[in-house]
This record gives sequence, structure tokens and C-alpha cells, in this order.
Amino acid sequence: MILKFFVPFVCLGLGFFQVSTGLATDGQQSIPFEIEALDHLRIVVDELLATIQDPKFTQDPGEQEQLFYTRAMELFDFKTFSRLSLGKKFKSFTKDQKKTFVYYFSKLISQTYFTQLAGKDVQNVTIQYMENTPLKPKKDMFRTDILSQIAQGEKQIQVTYRMLKKKTRDWKIYDIKVAGVSMAANYREQYRQRLSQTPDAIISELREKVGK
Repeated sequence: MILKFFVPFVCLGLGFFQVSTGLATDGQQSIPFEIEALDHLRIVVDELLATIQDPKFTQDPGEQEQLFYTRAMELFDFKTFSRLSLGKKFKSFTKDQKKTFVYYFSKLISQTYFTQLAGKDVQNVTIQYMENTPLKPKKDMFRTDILSQIAQGEKQIQVTYRMLKKKTRDWKIYDIKVAGVSMAANYREQYRQRLSQTPDAIISELREKVGK
């Protein structure tokens, strides 16, 4: 069912309720940072939908998969997502192992969700924003949680996009909650149950899953 795969990436909402201080620079007034996050997400997802519906790319699965991965890199902060998903295990990884894990983890997320959208009917999916909740900024980092309700026909589900902006970088998704369940927490629990699994074993398993 298309809603299952559509959930993590759609953000074409109607509006939101809360407003807070903006990301002002050089004394200039700027839009509230949660609005900036929503606008950025909308642009990226609009481009994703165009890719899904473009016959040029649907006829070339390899090129379409690469485009989906490119969109995933634009949309997600996979370094933060990976760290949250590994939990305490992240500290046991070397610098190179962390880099390798992030690479294959990003491939896994892209393949698992984005490619499932190919050829699916996205015309009758509707999204309504319920709340946009900015979190307290930390130094040069800004965060906001965007709660949305996604519907297809009579089926509805609530999805929270946890978004992050570091310094001058673009907004990124660092976690997603579907019906209140965190995707990162779900992965973290899976890895927590594998206490004896080494970083190399975890990376090897990921590499096999993505087929690279």
C-alpha cells in the first residue's frame, strides 16, 4: 500500500500553528526557523514527486534509483540519523567505520523507502499539518518537529518529521516518528539486542542488504 512507503518523505501540507524567533543574521529580520524548515522540505519533496511521475526516469530504473539517492542525501542528515540509530554502539566505531556505516545506512534507507515509490499512485495522497513545534536552539543548531497527518482514501496516519539545521547548512531530517514510533529508536533497539555484534559485522550486514 502506497501510504506505507509514502509516509517518510511527503511534506506538502496546508499550514501550521506555531511561530517563533527567526534565524536573523547581520541585524536583518528573517522568517521563523520552523517556517524555513517546512519550506525547504516542501521544495525537496516536490522534486521527488516530479521524479516519480516523470516517464523519462520510470523507464530507466537505474537512473531513477540514483536520483532517489541524491534526493535522500538532500533530505536527510544521515550522520545524525546513524548516530541515533546505533546509540551507544556508535562510540565503539572508528572514524573510518563510522563513515562507512553512514554510507551504507543511507543506501539502505534510500533503497528501502524511495525506490518503493516508483510507479506508485501518489495523486490521491493528501497531507495536513497539525503542528510545527520548534525546539530550543543549541548554539548554532536549530531543530523543529513537524507533525502531519497523511491520508490516502480512508486510511490516515500521523507522521512527525524531526528536522535539524547546523550553522549554514540546509535543513535535514534526522529522525521520523510514524504513529509516535521513532525510526531511529527502532533501529537502536535492534542494534541494542545484538550486544556481541562488532562494528565490522554490522557494516558487513548492511553492505549485504544494499547489495553493494
